[in-house]
Amino acid sequence: MKIMRILLLLIVLVVLNVIFADRFLIPTKSISEDQIIYYDENPDQAVNVVLLDSMVFLDPADQVNLPNLRKVGDYKVAVDLQTRSNIGAYNLKSVPNLKAIEMTNGSIELTDMKIIVQYLNINEIDALGYEYGLTKFEDMPAVNVVIFEVQETPQINQIMAGLSKDPRVADVSFNLVEMTEIPQ
Repeated sequence: MKIMRILLLLIVLVVLNVIFADRFLIPTKSISEDQIIYYDENPDQAVNVVLLDSMVFLDPADQVNLPNLRKVGDYKVAVDLQTRSNIGAYNLKSVPNLKAIEMTNGSIELTDMKIIVQYLNINEIDALGYEYGLTKFEDMPAVNVVIFEVQETPQINQIMAGLSKDPRVADVSFNLVEMTEIPQ
């Protein structure tokens, strides 16, 4: 008799759960497009890219305004050959140690071509440097961060993509020297 009551109670719970499942488990309101978050399964698309052909010029007075010239703080960035040749007439000072980075959101930032790596194990720093052709510039063991300089500049985008997938690396980013947007 006791078993029958328990069985009957279980059947009632299952039936009630099925009846009310539509009301409580299935959303009845539509969700707007801007509230839906998609997981990007392709990490190559989430990597910022150094524009190796870019040229950076110092223009603190903001005196040059050409159509394809991008402004980043006190600097102007020329990414195509036509703009680089047109800017020569304005006598701006070139800053050869800076390059432009195209960020994943489409904005342009500047880097000194150094890579900031947050590592998981301090014993892996030298191996990472050797495998990717990097020279240690500065080490900050208190926060598990090391700053590397790239020996082969034309390979910097491939190095960055490799480091972003490396299981020994917690996070990797370019050292930004002038930012137009404050990260959120």
